Amino acid sequence: MNTHINVTTTSENEGESRRMKVTSVVLDGAAFVAAAGLGVWLEMSEPNQKYINPDLLWRYSYPHGENSVPTIVVPIIAFVVPFICIAALPRRFNPNMRRDRALGGLCAAVGLTWVVTCGVKSIIGGIRPDFVDRCWPDGNNTWISPGVPKCSGDSHDVQEGRRSFPSGHTSMSFAGFVYVSLYLAAWLRIGRDVYSIHNKWHGIWKLCIVTAPIVLASFIGLSRVHDYWHHWEDVVVGALLGTSFAVLAWIHKRPYVRSKDIESYTLLMDGNDVTPHPSSNFVDATSTFVDVRAP
Repeated sequence: MNTHINVTTTSENEGESRRMKVTSVVLDGAAFVAAAGLGVWLEMSEPNQKYINPDLLWRYSYPHGENSVPTIVVPIIAFVVPFICIAALPRRFNPNMRRDRALGGLCAAVGLTWVVTCGVKSIIGGIRPDFVDRCWPDGNNTWISPGVPKCSGDSHDVQEGRRSFPSGHTSMSFAGFVYVSLYLAAWLRIGRDVYSIHNKWHGIWKLCIVTAPIVLASFIGLSRVHDYWHHWEDVVVGALLGTSFAVLAWIHKRPYVRSKDIESYTLLMDGNDVTPHPSSNFVDATSTFVDVRAP
């Protein structure tokens, strides 16, 4: 009788845990879609027509060229690749990881970075290093009034030339890749395993894997300066922006379970009387388990 009550309670708790998980995934997905839509609207809005000091034209007189990293590739780099990486990594290698919360955190990091980046671009109206070539492709520099250029170039190119600060390529890349680096560090148990002198290379290759996404994001940021689409400060702020949202999303979602909670859950499934630790972050069946056995 007692065993039957325990099994029933556990099954009910597991069902409630699954419903909570589905609800969380749906809400994360809806929030990401809303953020993406808002970001697109901000991206299509006209940026601030910032006053241009003629004495600073030398900062904006670099040649206009193509992107080394096309804009259409940015969503794939910043979101799709990290999403596939997190979804594809086998959980059995580290059962402490919670994939649903990890993917929700990725959506939050990339979505918030996208909205804030597009909003700041429109509000600031930063001038790109190649603005002169966009505005006056014929070389005839004319002004409507002091600080207001009379551009003869393509209207879309000119308006795009006023979206320099911060770098969207950089902020989005750092948001996705820093987040996936944090996931890889947790998945590989960086800092948790004890290495002896005989297997020191074991920790080194793990460190290389964890830092590889951040190195790639850094190269993308450097390419923006190399292509004369951004100033150094645009790239630095973009990197800080993306990194900040990645870390905040990771802290908020906490997509992992501590080892002692896994042990508690295992004991519970074995039918032992287990009371979860008060500070436990584990929100599955163990967090709502109530011992209803007769004394």
